[in-house]
Amino acid sequence: MSDRYKINIDKRWSLEDLYVFSRTYEQVYFLAYSLLPDLPDGAVDRVSRAYQTFPWRGGYSAVNFYNQLKYSVPSTERPTVLAIRYASPGFLELGVLLGVACSVSKLVKYVAGSLKEMNSAYNEIMTDLQKRKLLRLEVKKKEIELSQAQFRAVEEHADSMAKLLGFNGHAALTERTGHPFITLKILLSYYRRLRKLAEYQSKGKADL
Repeated sequence: MSDRYKINIDKRWSLEDLYVFSRTYEQVYFLAYSLLPDLPDGAVDRVSRAYQTFPWRGGYSAVNFYNQLKYSVPSTERPTVLAIRYASPGFLELGVLLGVACSVSKLVKYVAGSLKEMNSAYNEIMTDLQKRKLLRLEVKKKEIELSQAQFRAVEEHADSMAKLLGFNGHAALTERTGHPFITLKILLSYYRRLRKLAEYQSKGKADL
């Protein structure tokens, strides 16, 4: 059963804003939901498949990953629009699982307040992955061949990104994915989506 949750909106919104914000919010919400410690029985297998199935080469895997997470969330707990008012200020009222929405809000505000530092850390990781020719590596379930130096770098980057996003480290996520490289790719994609929401927050267009 969903709860009522209001996101205040302000300034000028375009149709693209409505699409980008709602799409990104859904994806962040679905990943946050997948991390709940007490998932419904029917969701556990679907979440596990999402974390282990996709090759993570290019954007196509990310789209499939978040779509798979969406269908692991019971329809009654997916974000739905209950009311919307476009004014200055206005609001977007959603039906959500309140605990998940609050965790998303907390994380988006944290990212919005640390964008410069977090972007710097993200860019350093991406530059290193590019230098090591790992950005286009095709990931296959438990068949990723990395040199010892590459593996160590991936673990360090996964740990850094995990801690930036409020995890104790990457170990718990890597238990789900089966490999720290998949964990790192998921964390990087998660950060990019959180950053989009944080930009709306920072510009005063949405207050989560």
